[in-house]
Amino acid sequence: MNQDDGFIAASGKSHHVDLTAGRFHYVRWARDADAPRALLVHGNGGSWTTWSRVGPALNAAGMDVIAVDLRGNGSSVKPPAGSYGLHEVAGDLHDLIDVLRVRAPLLIGHCWGAAAALTLATGAAGDRVPPVLGGLVLEELPPDMASTGTQPVVQDFLWMMRSSREYSEKWVELVCRDWHPIDRESLLEDVHRADSDVYLSAINDGAAAGPLLPLLAQLKVPSLILRGDPQRGGMLNDADWRLAREYLPSHCTAHELPGSGHEIHRGDYAEFMRLVLGFRFAAGTS
Repeated sequence: MNQDDGFIAASGKSHHVDLTAGRFHYVRWARDADAPRALLVHGNGGSWTTWSRVGPALNAAGMDVIAVDLRGNGSSVKPPAGSYGLHEVAGDLHDLIDVLRVRAPLLIGHCWGAAAALTLATGAAGDRVPPVLGGLVLEELPPDMASTGTQPVVQDFLWMMRSSREYSEKWVELVCRDWHPIDRESLLEDVHRADSDVYLSAINDGAAAGPLLPLLAQLKVPSLILRGDPQRGGMLNDADWRLAREYLPSHCTAHELPGSGHEIHRGDYAEFMRLVLGFRFAAGTS
């Protein structure tokens, strides 16, 4: 499709910003200076378009919303393979928050984006003090990046990247037939813009961070952890989910969505928005 404007609500605008690693692209649905902020971080192989409906909906709920293209994805800088560890990606997010002066954002991450967001929030990326966050939403956080490589949903995405547009369209039409048309089209757009070398590097480089679930115990900010059904592509099996809930501090909440797959924000959009908006107000980020 390659018509980004088709995905952006009337109030959304495309921007670029120069960070330490290079030039990054983001889309912003702006509000006035006093509005609460949200920063949306896509999964591996994705781009800002994964939030094509979530961004405008959060904006309509009164938030100033930024959806960033992570390194190697969308229209952002593409470093060589070997540069996609969680340390580097979390560093990019930290730089973005600093340069754009994003005040105490509600940070929402999906899969790889959730892993980077957790790394940033806990300071596991290095010796930088974590930025002040208004809240954290981790959608389909993997137990570690290495294990994502064996997940069927990851293999399906990689297969689509290497297939014809016609094949991918048929696959999405079959597997994602219950999704909103905008979400189906945005997935296809991501698939055919994604770089398989970058995709695999995010898995391989991210593996160096080791297990991610123990980091949950270090969370100081109110957080919402969302799990999809592992029988439908969810990243966390039952044992991992029990472990995640054991690690979570009392000021954090875990919620699973039976019947929902890995792409909760697309496949179960209404429930995703209900949970996120409910958490936003409960966490005091309004």
